[in-house]
Amino acid sequence: MGNRTKVVAALGVIAVAAFLASVAGGTASTGGAQRTCSFQLRIGDVLPFTGGLAAYGANLDRAVKLAVTMDNATLKRLKTKMSVKLVASEDGQTQAAASVEAATKLVKANHVSVIIGEMASSATIPMAQSVAIPNRVVDISPTSSAPQITGIKDNGYLWRVYPSDYLQGRVLAAAAIGAFGKGKTVNVGARNDAFGTALEQLFVAQYKKLGGKVGQTLRWNPDQANYDSEAGRLVSGNPAGYVIIDFPETFAKFAPSLVRTGKWQASRTLMTEALRNADVLKALGGPADGLRGTAATSVGAPARASFDALWKRAVKGAKPYTGFEGTAFDAANLAFLAAVKACSAAGPKIRTHLRAVSGPPGRKVTYKNLDQAVRLLLAGKDINYEGAWGPIDWDKNGDPSSAVYEIWRYSNGSISTQRVITFKP
Repeated sequence: MGNRTKVVAALGVIAVAAFLASVAGGTASTGGAQRTCSFQLRIGDVLPFTGGLAAYGANLDRAVKLAVTMDNATLKRLKTKMSVKLVASEDGQTQAAASVEAATKLVKANHVSVIIGEMASSATIPMAQSVAIPNRVVDISPTSSAPQITGIKDNGYLWRVYPSDYLQGRVLAAAAIGAFGKGKTVNVGARNDAFGTALEQLFVAQYKKLGGKVGQTLRWNPDQANYDSEAGRLVSGNPAGYVIIDFPETFAKFAPSLVRTGKWQASRTLMTEALRNADVLKALGGPADGLRGTAATSVGAPARASFDALWKRAVKGAKPYTGFEGTAFDAANLAFLAAVKACSAAGPKIRTHLRAVSGPPGRKVTYKNLDQAVRLLLAGKDINYEGAWGPIDWDKNGDPSSAVYEIWRYSNGSISTQRVITFKP
């Protein structure tokens, strides 16, 4: 199954204590009698500290820790008998076996009622099906985007903050038309896992629907040592451009093979959110310059700007900020608020209230007024959490009901947004 690495990272939140009072207070006339709830909410996270998405895992873990710190500060200020504990941060290694093993440990040994993770769909799906769902533990994935997650028979235990790639397939196809022209031929390559294969199929179908043509389509094993033959196939023929669906660790090995063909150009390539990372692309050097792609984004999210400032002020020693941290932060806060509404830390109780605290009706709240949110919930009132990543507003399948995407471009060591596309229910 692979070795599990338990990650114990110092959050460096000395600055948080001084900041909490200024952001989490808030006042509200709640009315009605306040319930008295007594529980400890036990959360565990399974995130990729190693493997294909290791560029992101540690920061998302810090985001969970930040949320738990703020939640506990609110509960202490309000003098409640409730608390939240992140019992362990486990390495899912961006793969199925390690994530299942990590989740099993969290459930059987650490007795969690909520798991936050994994990032990769290919790890989240088996982890949820093998561990979380049968054990009646809530699993909230920050970033898993495979469309098949929507239809899993999860009995209400599997949720995600990041939108389905059903939408990204449409955005990516439109971006390819815009980049390469109508009726042009593109070659498509993808990693052979739940994320890569599903998004490749969605893109191809939508691109053809828009009048585009597809030449080569191929998939590769993320664990193989050499990609020369795959690179040769991807650049074969005379395509107008390329669409590559991959993770940073694999693409770091794949890119040199593409360069060796003498035909590939980053400026004629579209990728997805996993490569929207300036530090990752810098490590690839000059050949990555001009790379473009699509990604869901939290630009314009209700609490994004204030969360950016909070992260900069309170979190020390982290990897460079990516913008995806808000997904894990919101996941932890929503689990907490659902537990308060349920007056219980039990997974079956929490799952029944996640939708209620994430969307209308109810008073809009953000992480900045958690005190107000808890008072309202204890008074039997409704709230509508507006997140650092987005409004969330979970639908009946546990998917966010709205999403914003961007078309991005990497040049001269930085990433810029070229266009923003909004999907609403």
